[in-house]
Amino acid sequence: MAIVCATNLSPESVEAANVAAALAARLGEPLLLLGVLDGEPPGPMGRDAESAALQRLEAESARLRPVAGVVRPVLRSSTAAEEVLSDEECRHGRWVVVAADGWRPPAWRRASMPERLARHGCAPVLAVRREAALVDWLRGRRRLLVMVGVDPCSATSDAAVTFLREVRRVGPCDVLATYVCSPLEARERLGIHTPVHVEVLEPTVRNMEALDPAVERVLQRDVCERVGMLEGEGRLEVVLEPGFGRPADHLLHVAHARGADLVVVGTHARGGLGRLWHGSVSAGVLRHAEQSVACVPPSLREPRPAVAPRSVLVPVDFSEASARAISQARSLVGPGGRVHLLHVHRRRSGEVAFHDHYGVLPEPPREKDRVLQRLWELVPRDAGSQAVHWSVEGVSGDDVTLAICQATEREGVDLVCVGTSPEPSREPDALKGAVARELVARCRRPVMVVPTA
Repeated sequence: MAIVCATNLSPESVEAANVAAALAARLGEPLLLLGVLDGEPPGPMGRDAESAALQRLEAESARLRPVAGVVRPVLRSSTAAEEVLSDEECRHGRWVVVAADGWRPPAWRRASMPERLARHGCAPVLAVRREAALVDWLRGRRRLLVMVGVDPCSATSDAAVTFLREVRRVGPCDVLATYVCSPLEARERLGIHTPVHVEVLEPTVRNMEALDPAVERVLQRDVCERVGMLEGEGRLEVVLEPGFGRPADHLLHVAHARGADLVVVGTHARGGLGRLWHGSVSAGVLRHAEQSVACVPPSLREPRPAVAPRSVLVPVDFSEASARAISQARSLVGPGGRVHLLHVHRRRSGEVAFHDHYGVLPEPPREKDRVLQRLWELVPRDAGSQAVHWSVEGVSGDDVTLAICQATEREGVDLVCVGTSPEPSREPDALKGAVARELVARCRRPVMVVPTA
């Protein structure tokens, strides 16, 4: 492995090289110094310019050797990312360090050198601003404040968290795990109902960017689960940033307000058209941040270890299939596990209920107590079941599958266990066979289908 530093020998690149040298010394890795002939291709005096650049690169390598130890200079004549970083260097590059500023992009290319290297996606790219904070941290003089963008619904967060663990192994740092969330989208995903008619509130009272306390508790839990246990020295703080529009702007706001030294974001492996259509959070942060930014490719993501489920949700329609699914769920979680029984009341024509924009409604009041009592009666009474934590819930909605999916997100369960039967049920809210198929297709959690046959 090696620390790779791309430089055009500008003052900004000299600062980035100082960080790369300190990082190489800290990790005990060699430093590969890639000199890039920045700007437009040279004219007739190209060979003389290349020779002069090589001499300057050798001088820069000599300056860095007392700090980094092994420094290997290589001159590149192209600014294309795939030519700056060869396949061999990609395979062996541990970090790619580059100055965030000081590059002269050609007129026909909008992306800067750090953006092109980040899109290349072969290793984490550290775009350096404010060199002193990183150098002092690498030399053990201070603790770093790192903000990492975390989205529980996005796989890019896994790569960013993996890199964050690497940063914590390098040196002590405090972490701000920041989730930019839309309150309206969070309510829809979780199905959390707030019994308030938003449209009749006074304008001074209405706050569309406020997080409902119930939503906030769930999002805090989701972010903590996504980050997991962090080794090393330093505290972890979850920051929920409600907002609309471009997530990059909100991440930059938090980084500025909290005085972060480093911002870590994951990147998507999208091509040009995909990036144009979907946009890029990492590119927005990289362009406009005041501090250093680390862009982490999806290839760095560590696979999540397979573990036995400790919490299971069982959709219940009071049929024999539901009873079999409950028994299966109890055996899966074992002692100390949790089983959540959910009944979904399918709203029928003629039922009066106010329109809810955000989530499912509770069970109809006239049926709620009876339904909850029937759910508790389904809890097994044997000794093994007493060691399991049980909970019950009744909700009402038009889309049964959506209501179940929302409940899995609210409860944060590891598995959904749904029973099926070839025989039709006489229960008014019976789960049809299509519900199981739709759950497999739509639910973000694993789904186990338990037949009665």
